Amino acid sequence: MNKNLLSTLVERKLVNTDTVVRAKIPTVGFHEGQYIAVKDVHWESTITADNIIDIEGMDPDRFAKSYNIKPDGSVPTYKKRGRKPKMVA
Repeated sequence: MNKNLLSTLVERKLVNTDTVVRAKIPTVGFHEGQYIAVKDVHWESTITADNIIDIEGMDPDRFAKSYNIKPDGSVPTYKKRGRKPKMVA
C-alpha cells in the first residue's frame, strides 16, 4: 500500500481506530519467539502502510476508488458547474 494513500485515507477519516485491517504484525509465539503474523486487527497508528494487506476486506486501491481517491493518494479536482458569481466592481 502507498504511504500517500494511507495518509489521505486517515486525513479524510476513512481509516480510524474502528476500521478492521488485515496486516502483518509482530506477535509472540511459543517459547517467547517473535514472528510476523497476518491478522485482522483494528487499525492503529503504529501499523505502517507497507504492512497493510486489505482494509475492511477490500484491496486498499479498491477501497480508495470507492471514495474517488486515486491509488497514489491524490484526489481529483473537478471544475465547478453552474453560474459564476457576480464580480463586485
